[in-house]
Amino acid sequence: MPWPRLLTRRTADATPAETLLRSTLILACALIAVKASYLGAPPWSEWSSLLRYLRSLAAVSFGDVLFAAGLWTAGTAAVSLARGRPRTARAVAWAFVAASALACLYAVASIVIFEIFGGFLTYSLLALVGDVQMLRSSVALHLTPPVVIVLVLLPAGFALLVQAGQRSPTTAAATGRRHLAAGLLLGAWVLAGHYSYGADWTTRSDRRVAANAHWVLASSWWHAFGGQVVVGLADRVSAADLSDFAPGGASKRAAEVVLANARAKVQSRARPAPRPQPNVILVVLESVAARWTDLGARPNGTTPRLAAESRHALVFDNFYAHVGRSSNSLGSMLLSTYPRLDFQDLTQEYPQLAGTSLASLFHDRGYRTTFVTPSDVRWAGWEAFVGTRGFDSVRDYRDLACAEMVSSWGVEDRCMIDEMIETVKRDAGTPFFVMAWSQQTHHPYEPSPGRPLLDLVREPVRDEYDLGRYLNVLHETDAHLGRLFDAVREAGIADDTLIVVTGDHGQAFGYPHDTYIQGRTIYEEDVHVPLMIWSPRTYRTPLRNNVVGSHVDLAPTIADLAGLPSPADWQGRSLFDTSRSPRAYFYVAEDYFRLGVREHQWKYIYDLREGSEELYDLASDPDEQRNVAAADPARCARLRGRLAAWAEANRRQYIVPLADR
Repeated sequence: MPWPRLLTRRTADATPAETLLRSTLILACALIAVKASYLGAPPWSEWSSLLRYLRSLAAVSFGDVLFAAGLWTAGTAAVSLARGRPRTARAVAWAFVAASALACLYAVASIVIFEIFGGFLTYSLLALVGDVQMLRSSVALHLTPPVVIVLVLLPAGFALLVQAGQRSPTTAAATGRRHLAAGLLLGAWVLAGHYSYGADWTTRSDRRVAANAHWVLASSWWHAFGGQVVVGLADRVSAADLSDFAPGGASKRAAEVVLANARAKVQSRARPAPRPQPNVILVVLESVAARWTDLGARPNGTTPRLAAESRHALVFDNFYAHVGRSSNSLGSMLLSTYPRLDFQDLTQEYPQLAGTSLASLFHDRGYRTTFVTPSDVRWAGWEAFVGTRGFDSVRDYRDLACAEMVSSWGVEDRCMIDEMIETVKRDAGTPFFVMAWSQQTHHPYEPSPGRPLLDLVREPVRDEYDLGRYLNVLHETDAHLGRLFDAVREAGIADDTLIVVTGDHGQAFGYPHDTYIQGRTIYEEDVHVPLMIWSPRTYRTPLRNNVVGSHVDLAPTIADLAGLPSPADWQGRSLFDTSRSPRAYFYVAEDYFRLGVREHQWKYIYDLREGSEELYDLASDPDEQRNVAAADPARCARLRGRLAAWAEANRRQYIVPLADR
């Protein structure tokens, strides 16, 4: 039927109430289908798997069904008010159809937004898209031809489906029964979804997908125009702030060239005199925050061997990962480069990322270089990324002596340590660089078979079961690391070997913040990682250092300890460089899209999606429980300017070169 004739009801046409009902049901089905596209294809092979899928589908879409029911209620009320005016009632009904079609369109767009930003669109994020070009480029990356086609065809397809049922009118009694049945059906879906969400989805990293995107956007506008303060990144950035990210030790502010005398003295004592070609072993502990080790501020008995070895080491108290994502941490540690501020794995997005690798630096000076992990280097493009970075040998679980997988992630960490000990014995007469990456402390924290579990939980976490398993696995890995230290001593090369132990990112268990697993926040449990540098020749007594540093500084620090110059393309600075800035930068792109900076004892967090900010004094509030942003707006503005500089430097590093190709 031509559009102008839709408002003139013929005898055989459906009533406005029937049009509203049909439109509501199609809208609800469409919104459920959009969420189903996020979950993927249902597992038709097994009933149990299919039922779990349907539970998840209800959990992530009950808010959308509630939204459709709300529109239906509003439309029905409007039609009732137009009773006695048929043309007006039909106009209301078809306005409802048009609004529902647009709601379907926005639902598809919102799933794209969610997959990019880890959340749905808000007023604040809309306001920032023009300022933070990283966001715009991420959106463009996901606007694939199939997505564009769906966005174009969906509104028309929705209207045609509604129109197709216009020639099947029913009696008033039948219409009433249909309304009742539809109401019961929608209500049952909402109740089932609400229950399933509470039972299965509250601790999932992507739980925010269960929200209704339309309500999220509308409520953010309501808050913004209702007087809620929404902050934004600085409109302009200074060259001085950009110098934090300049490669090769470029210009620094005079005020930052001379740090506090006390810290400078500690640093000068801590830096060993360069020794020709020391052996270097870099151990990266998977998903290990400083909080859960005995190297942090709260010793808890999980890593007694590391604690014992710290008597011959320097421990850094304020060392950070840039993001809770292993692939991006790998790039930062090896290449001394900041990861791109987006939602991808660096190793997959940039397998041939330009830059000088720490392994290449040693390889070019005659070192034997090895990368070893008990996990699978084919994950997220690691094999291609690591394979071109100067390693003579790249070994994963397929190359180790263990045959039994302890989890889907790989074999026991014991097998990695066994391989490292063989390397120490084999290469004791020649300088070597070994980079090892553990895996057992990755979820699901699977202990080795037959190993008794100890009671190591010392904090009031919500996820005590997983934390208990995690701490036991960490305790087990620590014991195997002890075998590595013993092997280095037995080989007679302890005085000529540096062993560096750090974490790739943190891990959370619901305390002190309501967050779980990794990469969902930039609170301390997610980004504060251990860093211990073991050198018995240098550190005859234990030393601690409170300088603020991050993964981008790791390669320059190791090169400095080995007496090697940092390549000109490295963005980090040695932690022993007294002219380096006292800052670390980090971000999260999961549940939220947040940027953060640590400067001295202050930690500032800015939420790009919500336009909100947090400021913590970690000296007096190490658990980040007291947000003092409102009491110190000047400091917030200054630190927000530094984050704006990071966003701009990141754009110049990644986006501008792409545009020039």
